[in-house]
Amino acid sequence: MISIRTKLSLWLTGLLVLGTVIGLILFESMLRQAFHDSIINRLEEDLEHIMLATHFNNGEIHIDQSQLSSFYRPAYSGRYFQLNLPNEVIRSRSLWDMQLDIEPLAPSQTRVWQAKGPKNNDMQLLSLGLNSSSANVTATLTVAQDLSIGRRVFSEVYGTKLGVNLAMLVAMIAGIFLILRQSFKPVKQIQHALSRLQEGEIKALELNNIPPEVQPLAKTYNELLEYTAKQIERSRNNLGNLSHGLKTPLAVMQQQVEALGLKDPETAMALQQQLDAIHKMVERKLAAARITGDMLPAAQLVVPRDLHSLANTLNKVHRSKNISCNFELDPSIQRLPIHREDGMELLGNLLDNAFKWADSQVTVKLWKAQNKLYLSIDDDGPGVADDELDKLTQRGTRLDESVMGHGLGLSIVKEIAEQYGIELKFTHSRRLSGLCIELVLS
Repeated sequence: MISIRTKLSLWLTGLLVLGTVIGLILFESMLRQAFHDSIINRLEEDLEHIMLATHFNNGEIHIDQSQLSSFYRPAYSGRYFQLNLPNEVIRSRSLWDMQLDIEPLAPSQTRVWQAKGPKNNDMQLLSLGLNSSSANVTATLTVAQDLSIGRRVFSEVYGTKLGVNLAMLVAMIAGIFLILRQSFKPVKQIQHALSRLQEGEIKALELNNIPPEVQPLAKTYNELLEYTAKQIERSRNNLGNLSHGLKTPLAVMQQQVEALGLKDPETAMALQQQLDAIHKMVERKLAAARITGDMLPAAQLVVPRDLHSLANTLNKVHRSKNISCNFELDPSIQRLPIHREDGMELLGNLLDNAFKWADSQVTVKLWKAQNKLYLSIDDDGPGVADDELDKLTQRGTRLDESVMGHGLGLSIVKEIAEQYGIELKFTHSRRLSGLCIELVLS
């Protein structure tokens, strides 16, 4: 799912780009219309000036060049006029040897159009039909202006505007990213605080450094943590009290079983096995309560600290075997997505099983592939036959009665794995020739 920061960046950038494009299109349209209007206004003024400089003498038409602008004198200056009479054409000097193709117009009729002019440049033309009742003459007066210079000025103005707008757009986009980065900085701090919370370094989120918009959520999260911690502590205490409370009835039952052994040895032996199983379960729960201590409800199993801690503990438990435990851990993996208490119990049982059966070596490997975490535990023990591998997680199953244990460890491992959606595999170890236990965590 796309992050809020990325979504805001994309939306704001898209709106800025869209606004800039629309603004440039509108500006270009308005500038082009203004350019066209200014050309037409100038042509209308030129037309009026030429009409004032036009005189009728004895039936002849004469244009006084001294009354006209000097722009009409240089050849191909860009401003032109032409007077079309029935039998004569009067042109400005600027047209030099070129004559405009003009359609005759009726008196007072006007025409605005564009055509090719000198040097094959585009021209804007304005024509007006004239007549003189005194001279009995009709004519068409046309003024024209070269568009190349105006278009060059238009391109320079629009190019400057385009460059300024693009520079402003880049600056605003950079500003958006900087502002969003600074605005989401507290979210990064919260993420760091949550990581510390998962590692068990802190017990709650610090509300003073959290933005007001997120404080209610952080406060609710702290309250939930506190409530969950109390529930876990209450459950742990109840479990401890229950385990301690069972010790006295178990001791009494032990005495009764010993007494029964004198009369009915077979029944006493069966009852003794069940008492031993209950006793082992009680001891295991008490040991788990002592090991986990005051764990936070959000704390996850930390790599490699907790794995090394389990290995050190098991080295002490199995110190008579002198087991070498080797770790091959991906340094980018710092935590496993499992509660530390459950993780310690899960891996503790698996490592304890590996230490129990290993001859001299145990290898723990942790790596990441295809967005999944893989953890394998290999030992160099005797291994397990193919037809016995599926029985390893059955409750109470023990494949070798000569080794101490009550057969519950691997079944509890299976329950925890199912609770967290962890895939559990038992295979032959290719590295150490014993048993390989592999866990796949999503």
